[in-house]
Amino acid sequence: MFIIFGTRGLKHTVSESPVLTNSCPNCNNGNLVNKLYRRWFTLFFIPVIPLDVVDRFYQCDSCKSAYNENIKTILQRSQQEIDENQKKAKQVFGRALVASMTHMSIIDNDFAPEEEREIMDAIAGFPEMKEELMSIHNQVKEHANKDNQVFNYLNEARNALSSEALINILAQAAVVLLADGSIEKEEENLMKEYLIACGLPKEMYQALIDKLRQKDISELKEGQLN
Repeated sequence: MFIIFGTRGLKHTVSESPVLTNSCPNCNNGNLVNKLYRRWFTLFFIPVIPLDVVDRFYQCDSCKSAYNENIKTILQRSQQEIDENQKKAKQVFGRALVASMTHMSIIDNDFAPEEEREIMDAIAGFPEMKEELMSIHNQVKEHANKDNQVFNYLNEARNALSSEALINILAQAAVVLLADGSIEKEEENLMKEYLIACGLPKEMYQALIDKLRQKDISELKEGQLN
């Protein structure tokens, strides 16, 4: 008899934490619910034993935007400060996204047209940052991870964003893996390095790929990977 065991990350609502009513900076009327990612020991793919907590964050129950727990402090500030914080978070997200997507697309030394289209679509989602993101794209495309630039962007994101936002970055980078119809070993190993760099368990890799294969990509681009 074969015994199959492993670990996986699951998202839970923190029931004892108060809901921040009508507080979402993104949609303005959503409630922010405190959640956590916990790693579980699985037996035959069934979560059996809860292990360590990977991250805690707030997620809007309406638009699904996710925030670091320090959003509670930020919400006590002026609207101008809240808007500025949102702007900075979006910039950090965009830089890490384009850098990781571009790096992923060239790691197998075969930059496919499908991969290029996915990256251009991602850049189009940040019109106010187009020039900066095109520059990042071209730098990574030409020099790869020179001076650790890609992982520096991911580290910046890890410090500024929630784990939910980090997973959405990596999920869109994973779209590049699937864009040409196959996943090379170099791409798989790089994605696991990205997970570790973001403070996430590398065991999440297969669950991430499986979920992407099941979901509509348009949902992913709207940040609905839940």
